[in-house]
Amino acid sequence: MSISFTEAFAWGPKAKTGPVAGFLAHRNTFEAGFPACLSLLWQRPGAAGSPACPTCRSQGNRAGQKTMVPVMNVEKLDERMTLFDIDGFTTSWLIRDRRNILIESGYPVTVPELLDGLRKVSMTPRDIDFIALTHVHLDHAGGAGYIARENPDLKVLVHEKGARHLIDPSKLMESVKKAYGSGHSPEGDMIPIPERQVMAVGSGDSIDLGESRLEVHPTPGHAKHHLVYFDTRSGSLFSGDALGGKLKGLPNFLMSPPSDYDKESAKQSIDAIKAMKPRRICFTHCGPFATDELDGFYDTLKKKHDLWSECIREIACENPEADPEEMFEHFIERNKELENYPELHFSFRLSVKGILIYLKKTGKVPGYVS
Repeated sequence: MSISFTEAFAWGPKAKTGPVAGFLAHRNTFEAGFPACLSLLWQRPGAAGSPACPTCRSQGNRAGQKTMVPVMNVEKLDERMTLFDIDGFTTSWLIRDRRNILIESGYPVTVPELLDGLRKVSMTPRDIDFIALTHVHLDHAGGAGYIARENPDLKVLVHEKGARHLIDPSKLMESVKKAYGSGHSPEGDMIPIPERQVMAVGSGDSIDLGESRLEVHPTPGHAKHHLVYFDTRSGSLFSGDALGGKLKGLPNFLMSPPSDYDKESAKQSIDAIKAMKPRRICFTHCGPFATDELDGFYDTLKKKHDLWSECIREIACENPEADPEEMFEHFIERNKELENYPELHFSFRLSVKGILIYLKKTGKVPGYVS
């Protein structure tokens, strides 16, 4: 059931203060198709059982805030590029040229925040020519349909294997619900994008923005349909999840979710990105990092793919009847350093699930059923 943003925010203890007040300006445009505020329903293990609302950022959310606080951050990186730090975990990127492009669109429920970011740089969806998606997972592609709805001339760029899921997201949403589990909200529902607005891109393609262009490079591993975009002018690589996540003040971590994670493909994609020699990596999770700040980054990340996979293989072989939560508990027990990052445990849980499915598919552990 969907209700309006006005109704949803009225449930919160600070519904007329903080970031919520800004979101209400968008209620007339976005009330259709968005879910109710989940502050009483949406919980994630690792947040001490706290109720959490991904829209109003109440207690126990991804970044661990204890109260509702404004979290949208807009940062101009240079004369062309602006980042929108949507929630401390997810970033969208704007490149301005004769044709403007938005890279990544965030979750469905964070569209109001992204629109607020555009407003802060005096833009609306009508000013955007392209949305480039690294892949169609919900935290990257979830908002694309809502933004495209506001601009019929906008084109959404995606790998050919992901295009059909933008046109009809019903199967994708079912997969999301399975991956997140019955105790988790998938943070809103995607809405269909008209086929005429969806453009498949792949190896050898480039996006002409006018004075600059973005190269398109397939990078399977995190997902079969994963792409990265390379801005040849600035040397910036928009990595999606191909290089995992890198939050400020935290170590780089893998992102290997169900259901088509592939370790060997992921490592080959890391090598391919390294060969491009980017000067800056723009992580969707979360923010820009100069490559000279990431000494040994690529090799360390490849080693983590091997170490995490081997760890989960050993756990599965020793505990063949363990359920996903037990697998995760064993994994954390064997990787004590991860206990220090409870705000990332939800991501780690998905990675354990994804690696286990990969190991079963490849015959490393028994039990895969196609």
